[in-house]
Amino acid sequence: MTIKPRVARALKDARTRLRDVAAAAHSTTSAERDRRAQQLEDEHASLEAALDQAAGTLAAAHSVHELDRVAESTGVYRLAILDAADRHAAAIAATETTATRLRERTRQLRTAERVVEIVEDYRTKTEATAEQRGADDLAGRRR
Repeated sequence: MTIKPRVARALKDARTRLRDVAAAAHSTTSAERDRRAQQLEDEHASLEAALDQAAGTLAAAHSVHELDRVAESTGVYRLAILDAADRHAAAIAATETTATRLRERTRQLRTAERVVEIVEDYRTKTEATAEQRGADDLAGRRR
């Protein structure tokens, strides 16, 4: 049983759309990963600023309570960094998943393109053979 050219082209078109959807999803998750990385950098910068400010507060501290306040204020920034790092790790995992899906869809598209080429080559050869036979029949009748 041969594959009809229209079916092969429809398969290729469907695979192209699926690849485009996977590419869009990967682009979205890559942008989200970059945004999460920027948020993590911002949290690190906030911690650095808080630590710079805490140095003066620590130098002026006169009691244990003031030291505890400094520890609490910097602890909040450290927790924010941990949360941002977790969100960034999740975004990296999502990006890797969509990259894998994109590679798979691209491979499927290349396979569909090869099927279309094979079907078209077969059709071209069949038509050429039929045309040659027709020409041979006409040439044989003239004699």
